[in-house]
Amino acid sequence: MRIDYRFIFGFLISIVLYYTIGGIVFTSLYFIFLSMFILALLTILLFSFKVYGKLSAMKEHYEVFETAKLNLQIFNDSRIFLSFVTAVNDYAEIETRSVNGRSKSQVIFNFYFPKRGVYEFSHLSIEIRDYFNIFTIRKALLKESVRVYPKTRILKPMEFEVGVGNEGIRQSSSSVEDPYMTKEMRRYQTGDSLKRINWKVSAKHGELYVRLGEQTKGIDYLLVIDMNEDIYKLDDDGAKEEMLIAEALAVSHLLLKEGKEHKVIINGLERKEFDMRRMQQHDALVEFMVEHDSSGTKPMQDFMSEKTEVFQGASSIILFTGNRNPNLMKVVMKMKDRYNRITWFAVEDERSRESEYEGVSLKYIGE
Repeated sequence: MRIDYRFIFGFLISIVLYYTIGGIVFTSLYFIFLSMFILALLTILLFSFKVYGKLSAMKEHYEVFETAKLNLQIFNDSRIFLSFVTAVNDYAEIETRSVNGRSKSQVIFNFYFPKRGVYEFSHLSIEIRDYFNIFTIRKALLKESVRVYPKTRILKPMEFEVGVGNEGIRQSSSSVEDPYMTKEMRRYQTGDSLKRINWKVSAKHGELYVRLGEQTKGIDYLLVIDMNEDIYKLDDDGAKEEMLIAEALAVSHLLLKEGKEHKVIINGLERKEFDMRRMQQHDALVEFMVEHDSSGTKPMQDFMSEKTEVFQGASSIILFTGNRNPNLMKVVMKMKDRYNRITWFAVEDERSRESEYEGVSLKYIGE
């Protein structure tokens, strides 16, 4: 509670004059100040219990980068007139209103959503004053959260090439040669699955050999989203991070729209995997993105190295990263083989302009 000390100072002077000099003038002045003080105290105590504010959204769905109109309702449940109530955001005044007894008033204000998430508006409150502006109290609003979703993007149909896999075999122009039955082999490399080792050939040659044509491609489409905290370092306001998430969600939506089931794995603080077969599962992915930002601590190249077996089982790999740095590019190229296809979306690119990477389709987010 704040008090107008100018009034208190005047009240104290009137008390001194009343007790030292007296007379009609100073006696009247004393009782005027006393009456104002008592009336202000009683009304501010009443309003502290009977007046409250509630924030409500004017739309069911808000998206990042949107300037939304929000409705602040101020309720006066007392029977007396409330002359001054101010909506305050932090320490900036939004608007001052008066509210009749047993009534409510509405304050419409604009709010810009710079990123997705759940907004609690903990700094938004109302200030209530008595009739004489002697006492001022501040009350927090009733808790009301607003969910802000990633930006919706509608993509044109894209060609995501699929390598050897369930769909790859169906799309193959050759019905004679089954790529799963190819008996090619090579020496074992770090990261190869132990299931692919041909132990008879390895024993014969005295070193490990793995099968190339019998690797299992169990996932037709694998989407990998990097949600490392370093993405926020790409710009000052986090807009590029929002663009990355919006692009990934748009591609997932497009695949489902075209009847292509896929898996989504996320390199974030919480490691998540989503099996996408129906639009309801895509909605669950969107809700996850509302409640989580890019706060992962593991570099994407380390994350991919740990997930080698998952990548080896994917026919079409679709990557979403903040940038394409040389270290990450080395790991991506290790994942590339003759049986898969890779599409790589990124916001920025640190590669040499002369560099070319066969079998990897490079795309830029926001194009």
